[in-house]
Amino acid sequence: MTIEPVLRVRNLAIAVPGDRHPVDAVCGVDLDVAKGETLAIVGESGCGKSLTALALAGLLPDGVRISGGTVEILGHDVAGKSEHAWRALRGDRISMIFQDPMSALNPVLTIGDQIVEAIRAHRPIGKREVFSEGVELLHRVKLQTPHEYMAAYPHQLSGGMRQRVLIAMAIANRPDILIADEPTTALDATVQADILSLLDELKRETGMALVLITHDLSLVSRWADRIMVMYAGKAVEARKAKSLLGEASHPYTRALLAARPQRRPDTGQRPRLAEIRGRVPSPQEKGDGCSFANRCDFVMSRCRAISPQAVHVSDGRVWCHAVDEQQARHSGALA
Repeated sequence: MTIEPVLRVRNLAIAVPGDRHPVDAVCGVDLDVAKGETLAIVGESGCGKSLTALALAGLLPDGVRISGGTVEILGHDVAGKSEHAWRALRGDRISMIFQDPMSALNPVLTIGDQIVEAIRAHRPIGKREVFSEGVELLHRVKLQTPHEYMAAYPHQLSGGMRQRVLIAMAIANRPDILIADEPTTALDATVQADILSLLDELKRETGMALVLITHDLSLVSRWADRIMVMYAGKAVEARKAKSLLGEASHPYTRALLAARPQRRPDTGQRPRLAEIRGRVPSPQEKGDGCSFANRCDFVMSRCRAISPQAVHVSDGRVWCHAVDEQQARHSGALA
């Protein structure tokens, strides 16, 4: 039986202001996320992953817009919705947490005031009931003595504590989808693991879908069910996490994996990190071919001229001419 996704995106394009006219910074992105599933969207800074996340939550900045495609939440296309309509969806159907918890919280309001505001935005409940619910939310995100945290101000909390508060606010109205945009960037390694473990635990408890945005493939290996790798505004590989991390197909994905810091098991020393030569092209610099062509060790003439189409692999898709050619040779050998 096929499980219907709670979030379905098809051919998403996002336009940003250019020198003379808008240009698509994100183009042709497809993704599905089912209830209780974690999809990690991974890529370098500037690849379009955060823009994609903002589009999914209806939070694109002024001057940036969805220029094509559909975004369906529970079967309803929301790509062209007004801000008024989005306000009804955010927090209720879909919520988002951000990488900088200090800037996401109001410094002059207590944590309790901000949680109460998040709850009452969608449910007009009484003062005593909403306070009790706020205390329970802080307890759920593993903040001890939640009554004390309700009276605290953001500057009185550590970065990890503030991120837990944001998670509590994000799940206050039991959303179907939670988007976490680089939720552990400013935190140390131990706190990073705690936050990701908390998100995974809440996902399992509530059945919500989780979209995790990160530049760090090492972080998602334990938590993601599927991974979509983005480069220069496009998806280049989308597969089950175990397969992608164990046998990546796209040259860019393999380069990202090779660039991860790892210790040698025999000496415990860190080898010199592999580099990906060159840089990511800007939206204005992208041509008709593969955007990774100028950095790829397997580039062919058609890579520079024709944008690759999706190649179906065992448990996902890869956008690469070299993979397509390899599959064609394999099929020919079997014929």
